[in-house]
Amino acid sequence: MLASIEVFHELKKKDDDVFAWAKVRKETLFREIDDAVQNEVVRIMQIYPKLVDTGKGKSGGDPFVIAQALASTPQLVVITQEAGGSADKPKIPFVCDREGIRHINLLTLIEEEDWSF
Repeated sequence: MLASIEVFHELKKKDDDVFAWAKVRKETLFREIDDAVQNEVVRIMQIYPKLVDTGKGKSGGDPFVIAQALASTPQLVVITQEAGGSADKPKIPFVCDREGIRHINLLTLIEEEDWSF
């Protein structure tokens, strides 16, 4: 399991329990942006410019999540709680579907990995 460092930066803005959990795992969970990911981010933003709401400063990590999945070999599965999206209001699942990336929610991950608590 891994995530883009951009996700860490988004979590840091809230500074809550999720960020505290992520902070302990920063070195092992979060990956810096390499050239392959950066190239995918540029391509994704050219095709889906509304993926990031620059006016509100929201969803800045979304293209990095998608790009990380695309740039990885084998291709990664994206875990997201978002649903839907459209060409006018793209969200992670919409872009993943268009780019051929498998995406699931957290509950599906837990079930597929057979985690128990």
